[in-house]
Amino acid sequence: MAHSQFATNLWICLDNLEVATRLLSPSTGSSQEAFESFRTLAAGWPLRERLPHTKSGSVQIRWVPGHTKIPENEAADSAAKEGAASTPPSPCKSSYASLKRHAKTQSLSAAQTRWQTIAPQTYQDLEITTSPKRPGELQLNRLNLGHIIAARTGHGDFADYHERFNHDDAHLLCRCGARKAPLHFFFCYIAKRRAPRPPGPPSEVISFLLGTAKEAQKLATWLAETRFFEDICPRQPLLST
Repeated sequence: MAHSQFATNLWICLDNLEVATRLLSPSTGSSQEAFESFRTLAAGWPLRERLPHTKSGSVQIRWVPGHTKIPENEAADSAAKEGAASTPPSPCKSSYASLKRHAKTQSLSAAQTRWQTIAPQTYQDLEITTSPKRPGELQLNRLNLGHIIAARTGHGDFADYHERFNHDDAHLLCRCGARKAPLHFFFCYIAKRRAPRPPGPPSEVISFLLGTAKEAQKLATWLAETRFFEDICPRQPLLST
């Protein structure tokens, strides 16, 4: 740099605290090559060509808060965005962190694309995706989770399911007289008498109850209040006393 012969210290201001902390320290994390390259350049600063009266100085790192309208920092952010959007030279080297992010993004994208082709129709109708990896429904107890998964898939104590697999000993009717079905819990008049069902159009409410973790918890609570699967629509008829 033309003016480096007049300068003593070289000040570098960053709004990334982790990078500012690690830049001149031994690095064992990601982007090691970039950090090592910087340390090599920093070590050469005192050896630069300078005027006789100019001290050798050193490279100084300072953290500055981001998004606080500091003009120089805003200009640096703008330049960084332009650089990130530009086409990298070929061949280009990628850091470990960038490769890891790229692999994760590609993996999630591939999983979602694959899911769209193999997801059961009921899951597509409910707009259930492959993320997050650990859906909130798994926080429910196994009994309630089983009821929700059965309603989603149609594989459970339902009349059509039993008839499909010739379960001759299965009981096909709810106490209200209707055939057992995945969505019958929402329309059973006995259940509605015991506890008000969630308000709203059935087409919307059912999608929320079965398709989202938050509403699945509400459904589990409602099923417990009505004792739907214990008293109203049990697997086998209740014994009369």
